[in-house]
Amino acid sequence: MDVAEGEAERAVESVGEAGREVFNGEGPVSATPDHPATCRVLVVDPALGEQALTELTALKVLGLVPTVNLRRVTDPALRSRIEADWDTVDFDGFAEEELARRLEDEGRGYQALKCRAGIPLTRNVLERATAEGLRRRLVLVGRAAAGSDTFDRAAAQRLGVAIRTTPGANAAAVAELTVSLMLDALRGIARRDRALRGGSWSAAVEGLPASSLDGARVGLVGSGAIARRTAELVRPFGAEVWVFGSPRFTPERAAGWPGRRVETLAELLAGCDVVSVHVPASAETDGLIGAEELRLMRPGSVLINTARASVVREEALDRALRDPASGPRYAAVDVFESEGTGFSPVLADNPYCTLSPHVAGMTRAAMRTASHRLVEEFARFVKETGLVGDGPG
Repeated sequence: MDVAEGEAERAVESVGEAGREVFNGEGPVSATPDHPATCRVLVVDPALGEQALTELTALKVLGLVPTVNLRRVTDPALRSRIEADWDTVDFDGFAEEELARRLEDEGRGYQALKCRAGIPLTRNVLERATAEGLRRRLVLVGRAAAGSDTFDRAAAQRLGVAIRTTPGANAAAVAELTVSLMLDALRGIARRDRALRGGSWSAAVEGLPASSLDGARVGLVGSGAIARRTAELVRPFGAEVWVFGSPRFTPERAAGWPGRRVETLAELLAGCDVVSVHVPASAETDGLIGAEELRLMRPGSVLINTARASVVREEALDRALRDPASGPRYAAVDVFESEGTGFSPVLADNPYCTLSPHVAGMTRAAMRTASHRLVEEFARFVKETGLVGDGPG
C-alpha cells in the first residue's frame, strides 16, 4: 500500500463502519473491461499538490471512479501522475456550457461531482446532468469549501441532487488572514512598504503613531466558526470583542463566546473600531452593509471583508473610504464582485484599501482538512444511500 492509499484508507475509516465496509470491498473500486464502473465522479478540480492523489485514491476506495479535470493542475509532474492512473479531461469548470456538456459526457453521465471552486452549478447545468436519457444521472455534488452560493440549491433539491460542503474546515485559515488584514489596516504595513519602495521615507511614516488591536473594540458580523476563531485570536492582543449574529445566536448560545453579543448591526457598527464580516452570501445578507450602514461606523475605523462581496457594496465602500467625514478610514478586502480573469474592482485605485485575491482559506492545512472532510461526507452518502453498485454498468 503506497502513501496515497494509506492516507485514503485513513480518511475513509475516519467515518467509522461506513468507511470500513466500503473499503473492504462492498462496492466496485475500479473500472475494468470486464467490470465497468457503476459509479462515476467528475472531479472538476482536485485537491492541491500531493493531496490530489490521496483524494482520488479515497474516492476510488469508496467505489466512485474519478474522471479528473486537469485544467487547474499546473504542476507538470502531478499532471503526469494523474494521467497515468485516472481518466482525464481538460475544460473550463467556470464555463456553464462546458460544465454541462462534460457532465452529460455524450450520454454516459456521472452520478457524482467534486469541486473546490465556486463553479456555476445552475438550474440548466443540473437539469442537463439529471436528464432521463443519461445512463447515469447526477445525485451527489460535493464542494471542498464552506459555501455553495454559486449552486442553485432549489433546483438541486427539486431534482434530487444532494449537496455536501465542508463548513468550518477553513475557519482557522480565514481567521488568520482576517487578523493579518486587521493589523495591516491599523498599522499601514502594505502602504508603508510601497512608500519605502518608492523612495519616500516621509510618506512611509505618515500617520504615525498608528492604531493597534491593543485596546481596540473589534466587531464581528456573524457568529459562525470563522467569527469565533477570529474572536479567539484577537483577544490576546488586548482587544474587546462584540458579536452580531444570526437569529440563532441567542443569549444562551452567546454565553460561552469570547465576546459580547449585541442586539443590532447598527449598535455594532457605531460602537467598534474594527468591523469584520463573517456571514455567508444569501438573500438576507445581500447588501447588508451599504452606504447607510457605513456612515454609522466610527471616524477612523477599519472594515475587513473576508466573507462575500455581496455583503458589502464595493461602490459604497469606495465612496466612504474617500470621504474622511464618512464612515471607515481604512478597509481590507479579500472578496470581489468580479474575480479571476474578469477582475476589475472599483477599489483597485483606492489608497485606503488593501486588496487580497480571495485567498483567506487557501492554506495547505485548511485545504487538506477540507479534502478529508469531503471524502467523509461522500462515504456517509454512499453508505446511507447504497449509491455504489446501483445503476447501469
